[in-house]
Amino acid sequence: MNARQGERPMHAVVRAELHQSIREGRFRPGDQVPTEPQLMERFGVSRTTVRRALRDLETQGLIVRQPGRGSFVAQPQVEPRLDRLTGFVEDMEALGLHASASVELIETVPAPERAADALRCEPGESVVHIERVRLANETPLSFDDSYFVADLGQRVARENLRDEPFYSILEEKYGVALAGADYVVRATVADERVADHLQIAPGDPVLLMERTSCIRPDRAPVLFEYLHFAAARVSYRLSLDR
Repeated sequence: MNARQGERPMHAVVRAELHQSIREGRFRPGDQVPTEPQLMERFGVSRTTVRRALRDLETQGLIVRQPGRGSFVAQPQVEPRLDRLTGFVEDMEALGLHASASVELIETVPAPERAADALRCEPGESVVHIERVRLANETPLSFDDSYFVADLGQRVARENLRDEPFYSILEEKYGVALAGADYVVRATVADERVADHLQIAPGDPVLLMERTSCIRPDRAPVLFEYLHFAAARVSYRLSLDR
């Protein structure tokens, strides 16, 4: 069946009906939506038309397409605020979500050039490198690639990083007063390593934050991080005054 002139294209009809079913809760997060053959039969359209409708819904963040399995309703996007310095756990708790972490790597390494520049140390100087996957309600949202100055990092590395976030350890256990953080935010795509940690496909969009956390009284940098967020799962909300 093809759309007649003056009517909506059929891919838009398919997309709109699926969108409405998701919005009204007939398909809930994690549910599989009808398969391509089922949609082709239901609407009397070609596979190309169905795939365009599904691609549009995926771009909107409403579904996740899994090759060989089908299309599934995506988890609702998490929208933490970005108007003061908070950690992942604080952000998730404010949204009523359970935060947890999986510790993937702890090592002492020579500082890469970007981390050395942020931490104001010499390239090659020892730093502590920690990788974690951060989860909300068991869904991976962020892959954190973190570098501490050596003395502080060696202490942090001995803590229970699965359950205790960096900022809580620094402030509540060590009495370190955080002054703030500098951010650089950009869009990128997931390489195989990031995709594997976030359980997304290589090439999927990622929101990348470079964050340098500083302490009082002189804003000395102590922690530099690459925070990779699955773009379909997280968006940041902020308000700006003029």
